[in-house]
Amino acid sequence: MFPRLTRRVLPAALSVSALAATILISASAPASAAPGENNGNVVFRNHQTFKDSHIEQEEHGDEFCPDVPFDVRWDGNITVTDMVQTKGRGDFEYFSFKFSGSNTYTNLETGATFHDRVSFRSSDQKARFNEDGTLSLTIMDRLGWKLFDGNGKLVGVDAGLVKIDLVVDLSDPENPVDLSETVTEHGTRQLGERDFCTDVMTFIG
Repeated sequence: MFPRLTRRVLPAALSVSALAATILISASAPASAAPGENNGNVVFRNHQTFKDSHIEQEEHGDEFCPDVPFDVRWDGNITVTDMVQTKGRGDFEYFSFKFSGSNTYTNLETGATFHDRVSFRSSDQKARFNEDGTLSLTIMDRLGWKLFDGNGKLVGVDAGLVKIDLVVDLSDPENPVDLSETVTEHGTRQLGERDFCTDVMTFIG
């Protein structure tokens, strides 16, 4: 089992940025090798693909769309890649995390389906030690969600770019403290605040 990446949880992907920052901070001390010896080295890489399926009413009980009168099967898959690598002179280790996945919903009485596709990528862009002993970080997040109706036609797209600039106090390496955070967002929202249960009835009811 793995968390479903749907419109109901996609906004929570923003919280991954905090995780990325935490991981970077824990690995942001200068590399043990001499500067320039680790150019472009991949320190760590993990790539996994997951698939899952269930009947929504059996899995979620009354929490799943109580007004939907037919059983709905959910089929999901997700690919996750996280990586740590050195850049430039090799003084820092940079973290990146990305996933892509899809969710398909099927009316078991008629076989009608609709689906969506989601993606998220978070990566460290810049890191530098400041003269006052703090650490400046720039993290970039990219998010995307495409929704398709029962005929496979694209309903709309939500896509965005989030840039996060952090200044971190590293005086206590075991407990780094964010001194400041600036978030800049750009993107488009065509889908708005959709009601998932309404989509189920509209697309496959």
